[in-house]
Amino acid sequence: MSISTSFFRARIVTNIEERDLETVKCIYYPDWSEIDSSYQTFGRCNDKGQNFFYCSNYFEATLKELNPNHKDLVMVGTFDPKIENTKIRCQFAGIETLKRYSHSDSILQNYQYQNERDRNIEKFIGSKFQEKILPHNDFQYKLTIAFSNILLNDDDTGCLIYPSVASGLKYSNYGIKPNYVDELLYCTGVYIYRVEKSNFAYTLIPYKYSSYIHHNLNNHKTSIIDWKENNRTDKVKRYSL
Repeated sequence: MSISTSFFRARIVTNIEERDLETVKCIYYPDWSEIDSSYQTFGRCNDKGQNFFYCSNYFEATLKELNPNHKDLVMVGTFDPKIENTKIRCQFAGIETLKRYSHSDSILQNYQYQNERDRNIEKFIGSKFQEKILPHNDFQYKLTIAFSNILLNDDDTGCLIYPSVASGLKYSNYGIKPNYVDELLYCTGVYIYRVEKSNFAYTLIPYKYSSYIHHNLNNHKTSIIDWKENNRTDKVKRYSL
C-alpha cells in the first residue's frame, strides 16, 4: 500500500498532568514498558503489554472506535508519511467487507482468491475481526490477536487493515507495527475536544490545538508541542451515533 493520506489516532484524556502533554508522545501508541501492568489491556490486534498503533484514515471511524462519554476530553493526532507515497506492505482481514464499501482501499477491488478454501479461511478470519466486543470483555480478543500475530509475522509486513465495527463497517481500521510508525510516520497536528454526547450524536467542542510542533528529526516522539486555546465555533464537529 502506498501511504498518501493522513491517519487519525485518538485517546481520552483523563487524570493527566500538563507535563505529560509537552510532546507528541502523548498521542503516540502507548509504550507498555513504561506503564504499570495493572493498566494493560487486550486490543483487537495486541496482547497485553504488546505495543501497537491503532488508527484510521477517517476521523469518524477513529472517534467511534474510541466511543467517548459525555463530557470526556478527547485528544486527536494526525499522522502523515515522512516521505510522500511511502509504501508499506499490508495484510487484510475481512476482504469481502472491505471491498463492499467505496471507502475501502481500491487495491482490493480486483482481488482474486487462489481457491475456495482460501476464500472460506479468509471469511472466517474476517468474521472474527467484525465481532463487536463489549467493554470489560477484552479477553475475547484473544483469537484476533492470534490471527494478527500470524498475519504480521513477516518482518517486512507492517500493517493490518480490517473493517471498523464501531462505524458500521463503512470505514477501515489500520493496525501498524510501532517500528513502522517510528520509521515512516510523524505527527503533524494534535487537537483536544470536549465531547457532548446525546442519544443521537457526538458534538466535539474545540478546546486546545497544537499551534506549532518543534519537530525532532532524530526522535520524533520528543517533538515539543506549542499549545493554544481554541474557541472557534466554526471548528465544532458533529457525527451521528
